[in-house]
Formats: sequence, structure tokens, C-alpha cells
Amino acid sequence: MSLTGTHFFAVTISVAVLSNVFLILFWNRFRGRPVAKNIQRFLVLIFAQLLVVTGFFVGLNRSMVFFANWDDLFGSYDSNQAVVTKIQSGRGTFLDTYIRTAKVQPNFHSRGGVFSFPLSGNKSGITAPVYVYLPPTYGVDPNKKWPVLILLPGYPGVPTTWLHALDLVNILRKQVSTGFAHDFLVVLPTLNVAPPRDTQCTDIPGGPQVKTWLGVDVPNAISAGLSVSEDRKEWAIAGYSTGGFCAAKIALGYPERFSVSIPIAGYFEPDTGKLTGDLFGGSQTLKDANSPLLLAKKLQLPSRMLLVGTVIDPGVAKEMAKMERVHNPNLLIDQLVSKNGGHSTKVWKGQLPQILVWLSKVIP
Repeated sequence: MSLTGTHFFAVTISVAVLSNVFLILFWNRFRGRPVAKNIQRFLVLIFAQLLVVTGFFVGLNRSMVFFANWDDLFGSYDSNQAVVTKIQSGRGTFLDTYIRTAKVQPNFHSRGGVFSFPLSGNKSGITAPVYVYLPPTYGVDPNKKWPVLILLPGYPGVPTTWLHALDLVNILRKQVSTGFAHDFLVVLPTLNVAPPRDTQCTDIPGGPQVKTWLGVDVPNAISAGLSVSEDRKEWAIAGYSTGGFCAAKIALGYPERFSVSIPIAGYFEPDTGKLTGDLFGGSQTLKDANSPLLLAKKLQLPSRMLLVGTVIDPGVAKEMAKMERVHNPNLLIDQLVSKNGGHSTKVWKGQLPQILVWLSKVIP
């Protein structure tokens, strides 16, 4: 029975309802002394409520596909079996696999450092925390200019999810130590600057200027304060879910700064609703300017994009197909698609090693 299927959802809800009906009908029919009766009632009550909660989460998972199947739920699959295939813009042909599975060294510990600082954006007017990961050899060569990787969380989410749930530092150190990737200076800016509103990294008329915050203020601060490259070919931005949408939009909207984007389980058209409010002030022009699909078609500078997702995350697969159909010779698109996995950090953590290897090839 499929974890996200209608039958499993219907059975879960039916069992939850029947358990509560049973509790009501048999409330006064439990046998034994008063203490024994109350214990029986309590246990059945707890069981019934657990079934209600289970039904809720099964319905939520069915809608959002956090776990796409039972293997995904119990973690009995290997995300490293996924491979990167190349899609030349306008061709859509698959080429040879060039990603190798990293050999993780035992007892390897990161020596890199993470620090944070509050950044007040000169252009956006936004003040929010920014986290930075410095490679272990940062500063050894004062003349070295480091490539930059900006990572965005989803909505709702915080920058440190990359450090904890996705275990970024340890995975990066392991990939570097085995020679499959090289180091980046990693920047983790705050994406959700106006909670609980989902701004979708938009410069909202009369509201927060989040696109400017991510595309101008954060890069300018990093360039001014740290030893990083000014070459757009050495700047990349990635993100998962809503952060994937934002990574594509920021890179395509500021191609003079970024040459590489990695949308992980993202989407490519603005999505407005109760959580977003009116993002564009009723302006179709502004909405079009915030569409990664339209930005991709108009891109003027050579850029690279890695689309990351899973076969059984249906919404993401459809969005990836839309971007793959963009015919612009300035945009070369690759993809990393896992056979298993839903919409969860566990899946993206499993894909992170291959992402870093691909990125190290694109930014040598």
C-alpha cells in the first residue's frame, strides 16, 4: 500500500474515526474496579488520539510528499545511487555519468569555522543574520580569492538547517579530503526576513526588499569583508524548496554576480496565496520579472544550472521539466535526479555530496 496513496490515507482516517466511535460507545462498558476502568479508558483514549494525529500527518505528507514511499520513510535507500546527467540547452540528451561516490574517511572531523553577524543592507534596508563558513585554510595564503557558494533554506526555515539537518560542513570536508570536491567559502543568509510571510525573495512594493537583500546586499558585504573572488564565474547560489526557487531567481536576476545556480526540489514560477499576500502589487510586469522561467529565456550571460530532485516528488519533477524546455544557448542545464525520496532534508542531505562534486567541476 502506497505511503502517499488514497487507499492508505482512507484507511488511516477510517481507523482513527472508528477508534473514537468505539471510545464513545464503550465508555461506560469497561469492566473492573473504578481504577481499572479509568486505566482502560485512558489507554484507549491515548490510542485513539494517536491515530488522529497519524491521520493528520499522513494527509500532510500526501500533500507535501515529505516521504514519497516506505523506503523513504525508513531510510532504506541510497541517495548516492543518483547520477548527474547533462542536458545541453535545447537538446535534452543524456551524456555519460561523471559523478563518483565519495569514500568517506572514518573519524574525520571538520576544522572549518562558522561565524555569524547581523547584516544591515544598504540597498534593501533589511537587517538579518548571515552565517559564513570559512574553509580550514582560509587566510593561509593572503592572496587567495575564494569561490563563493550562497545557500538558502526553504520556507519556513532558517540558515542553520544547512549546518544541522543537512550536515553541510562534515559532508564538504569529507568530499574535499577524498579529492572529489574543493573548498568554497559558504554564505548562509537569512531568507525568511518577514515571518510568517513567505516573500519568495521578492522586492515587494511597500514591503521588504528581499530580492535586493539576497542579490545585492549580501554579496556586497561578503566581497567587502572577506577574501573572495570578484569573478562571476566563481559565484554560485543554491537552495532547497522555496530556497530553490529563490536560488534560480537570484542567479538569473543578477547574472553579473552569479554564473551558477542549483535549485534543489524547487519551482520556477511565482506562487501566491495566503502565506505570501500580494507580492507584486497587481503588476503583471513585476510578476514576470520574478519568474525564473521568463528570466531564463532572457538570460544574456553564459550560466550553468543544476536541477536537483527525485522521480517520485511529482510537483518538483513537473517544475524541472519546465526549466529543461527553456531554449537559451546561454544557459547550460544539468540534472541530478534520485529514483527515491520525497520532499525532505534527509533526501537533500543524501544528494549533497554529488552536488558538491558537480559544483567543483563547474567552478574548478
